[in-house]
Amino acid sequence: MAEAEPWWVKGILYENCSCQLLCRAHISFTQECDNEVCIGFWGVHVNKGRFGPLALDEQDAVVMYQTPPRMADGGWTVKFFLDQRVGDDQRAAIQKILSGEVGGPWKILAKFFERVLPAETVPIHFDNDGKRITLSIEGVVQSTMDSVENSRSGQKVALENLFNAIHSNTHFLATGSSVSTDGDFQWTIESKHALFSDISWTGP
Repeated sequence: MAEAEPWWVKGILYENCSCQLLCRAHISFTQECDNEVCIGFWGVHVNKGRFGPLALDEQDAVVMYQTPPRMADGGWTVKFFLDQRVGDDQRAAIQKILSGEVGGPWKILAKFFERVLPAETVPIHFDNDGKRITLSIEGVVQSTMDSVENSRSGQKVALENLFNAIHSNTHFLATGSSVSTDGDFQWTIESKHALFSDISWTGP
């Protein structure tokens, strides 16, 4: 097997799940989530990156998931939604990164994947004004995540220096409401755990 080419990605990672804020699994996968099944998604907005000689600037991806209440037990079902706006090579590179196939932080999560559903190429609409993130994929998911703010200063509330395999050291807390109408994932989340961070991933 050929050795994976060096790659790097910078951008924003955001998430929303069915737990109350703060999801205990975000602290450690060995902690029990709030429900018998944890449902949610990770969203990635790539500002810039490289996969070998290939540029990965300005694209989006979403990883939808369903897991047991104790995520460390494995048995995750995941599905990748990839950006219609970019070329086949760029989509393939992002999927390899998110599947853990080419090392990097997602290699840690991928060991918990049991069922990986066929990926879909879709138009992904992402917006971020610094305090509110919105995600829209027609026929798949609609989501809004609002930052938790300090009631006195108005500043975004953050977690600092908490290790998480895929997030940076500073995680901005939020509350999120999402509706998934995808054929494989159908659920509604109202004012539950959400957060986002700037990311800088490298591999392999």
